[in-house]
Amino acid sequence: MTSPARSTHPKAALRLSALLPALLLSACFQAPAPAPVPATPPPPTSGTVPPPARSDLKALGTVTVNFSGLTDPAGLKVAVPGSGALGPAALTDRSSVQLKVLSHGTFTTGTRGVDGVRYLYATFLVRNADGSGAAYPTARQNLTLVAASTAGTVPNTPYSALLKYDGSPADASAATTITPTAGLMFDRGTERPTLLPGGEDLQVFAEGEVQPLTAGSVTRAFPFGYVVRHRVNAASRALPANPAADDYAGVVTIGLKLPLQASVADDPYSFNMTFAVADDSVTRVTESPEEQALGNVQARATALGGAQVALLCGSSYTGSNALFIGSATTAGAPGNGRLTHLGGDVALKALPSSYFTPGNVNYPVPTETGLGQYYAAYPTTPSGPATTLTFAGQGTARGGQLNMSGDGAFTFTSKVGDGAPAVTDQLKYTVSDGHGCTSPVQTAPVNVNGRVWFARDTAAAGGDGRQDTPFNTVANLQNASAAGDFLYLYRGSGAMNGALTLKNNQSLIGEGSDLRVGPTRFLPAGAQPSALNNPAGVGLTLASANTVKGVNVTGTSGGIVGASVGQLTLMADAVRATAGPALDLRDGLVLADFKRVDATASSQPGVLLSNLTGFVTVLGTGSPGSGGTVQASGSTGYQLAPGNANLDVKLTNVLVQNSTTGLGFATPVGSTGRLTLNVQNSSFLNNGTGLLLNPGGSGTNDYTINGSTFSQSGTGGGLFYSALDRGSGATDRGRITNNTVSVGTTGTANGITLSQAGPGKGVFSVTNNRVTSFGAYGLSLSAGETGNGRLDVTLQGNTVSSPAGNGVYGIYVLSGINSADTSTLCLNATSNNARAADGSGLAGFALRKRPSSTMLLQGLTNTSDAGAISFIQSSNVPSTAQILNAPLNPQNGTCTLP
Repeated sequence: MTSPARSTHPKAALRLSALLPALLLSACFQAPAPAPVPATPPPPTSGTVPPPARSDLKALGTVTVNFSGLTDPAGLKVAVPGSGALGPAALTDRSSVQLKVLSHGTFTTGTRGVDGVRYLYATFLVRNADGSGAAYPTARQNLTLVAASTAGTVPNTPYSALLKYDGSPADASAATTITPTAGLMFDRGTERPTLLPGGEDLQVFAEGEVQPLTAGSVTRAFPFGYVVRHRVNAASRALPANPAADDYAGVVTIGLKLPLQASVADDPYSFNMTFAVADDSVTRVTESPEEQALGNVQARATALGGAQVALLCGSSYTGSNALFIGSATTAGAPGNGRLTHLGGDVALKALPSSYFTPGNVNYPVPTETGLGQYYAAYPTTPSGPATTLTFAGQGTARGGQLNMSGDGAFTFTSKVGDGAPAVTDQLKYTVSDGHGCTSPVQTAPVNVNGRVWFARDTAAAGGDGRQDTPFNTVANLQNASAAGDFLYLYRGSGAMNGALTLKNNQSLIGEGSDLRVGPTRFLPAGAQPSALNNPAGVGLTLASANTVKGVNVTGTSGGIVGASVGQLTLMADAVRATAGPALDLRDGLVLADFKRVDATASSQPGVLLSNLTGFVTVLGTGSPGSGGTVQASGSTGYQLAPGNANLDVKLTNVLVQNSTTGLGFATPVGSTGRLTLNVQNSSFLNNGTGLLLNPGGSGTNDYTINGSTFSQSGTGGGLFYSALDRGSGATDRGRITNNTVSVGTTGTANGITLSQAGPGKGVFSVTNNRVTSFGAYGLSLSAGETGNGRLDVTLQGNTVSSPAGNGVYGIYVLSGINSADTSTLCLNATSNNARAADGSGLAGFALRKRPSSTMLLQGLTNTSDAGAISFIQSSNVPSTAQILNAPLNPQNGTCTLP
């Protein structure tokens, strides 16, 4: 049975028939005029669009509405208690927003105790002012009354002060059964509720959207409320700033329904409802359960310029601007403690955040961070069995690949080539609660920024370069890629053959390294690196600002070559060239690390590092040669030319052989560059000169040569340092330790030469080395030729000897090259065993000084020539000493340590 405006107060039962006309008028004729809508709404569009970005809701304050007279034959009364008045006149809130009652109504349907329900609505005029009437200076948009619980409401409801007709408290549990609706009125034709024209102001939210309102006096904000529309303009929800005193530009309708109690005396006669009031940055309309069957939400959305449409379970709406909320909790504790709700058993907790991935990569998202995190599953009844959500993929907006698991985990691969420039794709999916509610297609954004192109030599022909369908040629990889892309080489069956030329800012990654794009690892490092091989030229040509990791490179005329490398990161197990330089890197900032470097060159250096700032390391695996073999028959094995840059080079376990110079370092006059060189456990065999250091300019260089072997039979020296074209303030420091040097005895080569030939200062420690053969001197230490340079040498624990040949003195110490030379040499020599070449009959130490120069012998007490000879011999037993071209005029001094 259905009855309009039924009075349920026991004292009024006899007056019911007389009151029906008045109540019907209250229910049906106090509504505002319906808002205009387009005569022919456009049909829903297909597909999906992403939801608009939302700013957090920020409460202006709270407002409370009082409903009374629910069972009074005189009719419903509505008030905003802040004014102290209960009638329809001058009813204004004293806090967050100014409201004035415009109309209201109530009616009942169904049978008491079975399906009886009381409906009520109240329409308010809204002024952009606080409760005292002070106009706000800020315009409002989508002002919304969000249902809120406070300390004064029935716990976990927005309702309070539930009273029966006799003034006694109504059962508090009745508060949990009150349900929001759109504005409804009684339809005499169907004897059922129908929509109140213009009163469809119910709004639902994702649960997380209203959480920012839980602050201050609000203990909980519920994901439903009522949105204010413009009073006369159906296309707007804006309330202008600084309205005049009577300018109520907005209007809002609150609709509710309450189950009829078993006894009319137990029905609530009056109650309050509390709201948090907030602007909303998103223009949204909600299709209420009543509107699913009776209304046209598309027309309302269109009238507002294409507003977002919030949907609950049961909707058949298919428009592109839909946001599936699923259900909205209206009473009860958070989570599975909810008691009353609109919709089904699934609820949107928050709009999916953007996922991020480069293009062409398989982007796996696990369950815990998949789409399931954005939805809540509720039991159908508070004590009922749990609900399980099920997700289903529906492709992507741009034609990417989506593999969706039922629990919301997924793997996404972009459309081929997406990511340069950055684009946003949309995952398309549905979610079901398993109880008859399946969402329309929803979207989650995936920002595709950057891209990776994949290649494998064993891949099938026709691959598009994505992770599961890689290219099978280097040419395809290079042709498809653009500046800034990542290129990934699978290991495949061996090597990708062909020349590869990178573009600016590209990264070449192989299986020897993780594939990381930004902070995310997409592929782990494999057991072995990938390989790139060009049997007919340079293996890899660099551009500017490249990264190369996990790839071994082999070429003929060159391994890895770059004329202007910019900021370069280069990590490889091995780089090889069979007829040219393994590395030719110039002009940039470099971080390079290799296990081995191999080169066979003739007229070019085997390794050239020019005008580079940064670090270059070759490590090897334990013995000389494991770090690679470099030979350049007509040039230098390793040529280091930092120019005005600052370069750090560490070579461990390398073999340099059959080159004009094994390792050469030079900086020109006027340069400011600096070299830090560390050579460990390496071999320099059969080179013209083993290691040649020829610094110029003003940079401060640092050398550590340790545990290495220098052996050659020709006329070149082992280790040769000559600082001629230096600035006066420049200082070089070196540590030459535990090396073995053997050079030809028939030439004029020295085992180790330290020559501060020009201005500046050299500070060296030469300790525990073995020189086993030499052509002139085992060690030659000198200061002077031009300018007034200084050489400090700490010489300890060295052994010097040579078979018969051209060799003369074991250790030759010279201060000053000519009579006008003002250079200084400081020598701290102890515990050395120095012998002249066999058969020469000369001394182990030879000391010589030019007249204007200075020789300092640390620890010398007797500064006569004889005293110097005695001091050297006693400090370096069993060495002998000799002064050449006396007088020596030595002085005691303290030598600087490096």
